[in-house]
Amino acid sequence: MKKMYWHAHNLPRIYIVTICIIALIGMAIVETHKRIVPQKYYKEKVAAAKLAAEAFHHVRSMRQRLSIAVNLGDDPQQSGLIGKQLTNITTDQGVLSAKQTSINPNIAAIFVDWLKQLNLKKRDVVAVGTTGSFPALNICMLAAIKTLGLRPLIIYSAGASQYGANVPGFTWLDIQNQLESAHIFNFKPLAVSLGGARDIAYGMTPQGKEILLNTIEKYKLTYLGPRGTIDSSNKRMEIYKRAAGDKPIKAYINIGGGMASIGLKAVPGSAEIKHVSYLAPHGLHTGVVKSLPIGLVNVDSVAVRFLREGVPVINIRHVAQKLREQYHLPRNPKVTPAIGVGAIFALESYNQWLASIILGVIVLVLIILAIVSRKYRIRYIRSPH
Repeated sequence: MKKMYWHAHNLPRIYIVTICIIALIGMAIVETHKRIVPQKYYKEKVAAAKLAAEAFHHVRSMRQRLSIAVNLGDDPQQSGLIGKQLTNITTDQGVLSAKQTSINPNIAAIFVDWLKQLNLKKRDVVAVGTTGSFPALNICMLAAIKTLGLRPLIIYSAGASQYGANVPGFTWLDIQNQLESAHIFNFKPLAVSLGGARDIAYGMTPQGKEILLNTIEKYKLTYLGPRGTIDSSNKRMEIYKRAAGDKPIKAYINIGGGMASIGLKAVPGSAEIKHVSYLAPHGLHTGVVKSLPIGLVNVDSVAVRFLREGVPVINIRHVAQKLREQYHLPRNPKVTPAIGVGAIFALESYNQWLASIILGVIVLVLIILAIVSRKYRIRYIRSPH
């Protein structure tokens, strides 16, 4: 019986060092010569982000003209898109860090990506339901819709959560009207509700409700006037279907936590506090939702009704950690992010041709060294029985 042994102590070390150096140099070359590969719909994504940035700039100028102070601690970008912690038109709680992260024009590209996932084409009809809680996301969504040439059927809620568009005189209705006057967007809402609990601003002071109603009247918008959440969902669906006419609604877009839009569940507080809060039902994740999640089977809302009809939903209630990680969004940016930066636009990729050439060189060097080295050999040693 014979055994095979590797015998390398006679192989000059210079050969081993040489091949190691070549391999390291090759690896360094490949690592430093990565390619930037544009993602699908790159041009549309950049165009939407630029449009959103233009709208952001206009909102900033508008707030300055109105002499509405900006809290630099809350709004380090001085975007004007961050509201106050509490006003008399605030509907519910909000997370400041989520509002800060949303002030990124590149999020418009994410909306383009989601809309393209649904194979939407120019002049396709989409239904939209948003609140004033995330004015920056509203702008990004409208920028994507305009860039793709879609036809939106919009119903707004006038109220906003903490740090949203909750400043009297600078509500989302004020903002969208100014953007329309500046010809940045030309999408008029079909109707407007107060928003908040039961979609009637339940629990808000009479003064707060009056401010919202006066704002709706000021811009001659149609007041939805629901009696409660279910009535609001019924009226919204009726308005959407009537406005669509014989055109099919291809998608429903929700931004924010509107009760009639996504269907929040009531969670009673303790007996001492006697307070009722609302939580989003499990299952309606951020992004594209094409089928009804099991967690929404017993929930009634506009989004659920559309899903039951086979109409996909694009939902973004808050800028979740998963969304930030997936698209590499900066958290709480201190300055407005540059247009076209991020995984949604382009990805780094190894240059496959260069890597193949480097690998070929290494293999060739190994072959040459094997031929040149006469001391490279295998010995067979007969083992004793």
